[in-house]
Amino acid sequence: MRTSSLSALARPLLVLLWLSGCAGVVDSAQEIDYADADEGTPTSDTTPPSVAITSPAFDATFAAAQTVAIDVTASDDVGVAKVELFEGSTLKGTDTSSPFGFSWSVTSAENGSHTFTAKATDAAGNSASSAPVTVVVSITSTGTGIPTQPSLKVAFIGDSGAGSNFKNVLNLVKSEGADFVMHQGDFDYQNNPSAFFSAIDSVMGPGYPYYFASVGNHDASQWPNYAVELKKRWTASGAALDDPNLGDEMYTLQYKGLSMVMVGQNGSNTTFANFLKTKLAADNHVWKICSWHKNQNAMQVGGKSNEMGWDVYENCRLAGGIPATGHEHSYSRTKTLTSITNQTVDSTCNDPKTVCVGAGRTFVFVSGLGGVGIRNQDRCLPFTYPYGCKQEWAMIYSSDQGAKYGALFIDFNVDANPKKARAYFKNISGQVVDSFTILKD
Repeated sequence: MRTSSLSALARPLLVLLWLSGCAGVVDSAQEIDYADADEGTPTSDTTPPSVAITSPAFDATFAAAQTVAIDVTASDDVGVAKVELFEGSTLKGTDTSSPFGFSWSVTSAENGSHTFTAKATDAAGNSASSAPVTVVVSITSTGTGIPTQPSLKVAFIGDSGAGSNFKNVLNLVKSEGADFVMHQGDFDYQNNPSAFFSAIDSVMGPGYPYYFASVGNHDASQWPNYAVELKKRWTASGAALDDPNLGDEMYTLQYKGLSMVMVGQNGSNTTFANFLKTKLAADNHVWKICSWHKNQNAMQVGGKSNEMGWDVYENCRLAGGIPATGHEHSYSRTKTLTSITNQTVDSTCNDPKTVCVGAGRTFVFVSGLGGVGIRNQDRCLPFTYPYGCKQEWAMIYSSDQGAKYGALFIDFNVDANPKKARAYFKNISGQVVDSFTILKD
């Protein structure tokens, strides 16, 4: 026996009886099948729904175990019956009511790249899929790692020359009580190692050993001679150097608990990127600095072009390091970025006064006010915060902001917390123009 749905029985039916022989008798050959009345109901809805994944953002990186909300918007001219979430071709979940959303538990077992799409289906069976969203999980060990000594103060400078402006910056470094200096290239601009180190010693004292440097383009022709003197000073300081041959412009140093990975400026971008990746993968220091001289255009605010490739930045970010650069003669600092290539600001740590550093997220700075030729801001106007471009910049200090020479200082392992640092840029007039906190995941 066939049965009809409630909705079908509720519709009026026109019944025609073919009488044969006597009134009221239905011809058995013409028996009516009422169940057929509700089959094959036609529909005119052929419009598929619209659907998009609104969170997380494309290229988001998750560096800690957490529950990630995957939010989907879907709409239809009649109504959305269901939304399905897929990772690749694998169905991860189904939601049948708005607001549509899913939960994804992220652990280190999920390390790697993940691409999600959402598929919405309406009541008539029409369906559509969203644009794919790719995210990255990069979770490292939760161990504390090797800390720096408490309140370790490091001065970061670049593009210095060897004249009075440089000496004024060194006097600032000395008065601030920095434990040592990291110099991001372009020393004396005369290819004269003797003049450069003499300028340092005239302020910091004879044979000042605490000077860790990466080579700049203005140093390249005399780099072997700079390297000889630098190695003498590093040996005197007790710093650990991984390779005494600095000719390839790639080496690592550890001093007072800070790990420093240096790469050069000679165009070996893939080689440099692979070196960074290899060295950082085995590095269990809490704080890691990736130091080089040149920039990508989007990682400075002046006129510099793409000279380093993105992989050096990204390999440093993925390992939880901090890229330190010079080359452009100004000071600039980003907010926390989850993609340096795309200048994607971390929505969970976007305060310009606080940056977060860990596997998959970091900030980038240019400290190029060491003593030679202060330049103007060409990119990401206006001249005041919030700046343009993708609002990735937390601070810009150039000639357009009345910049003076100075240095970025970072105090690591502060407030009895090995994963906290305090940073500030101070000029030679004693003015602090930028201050911020760094938190390590």
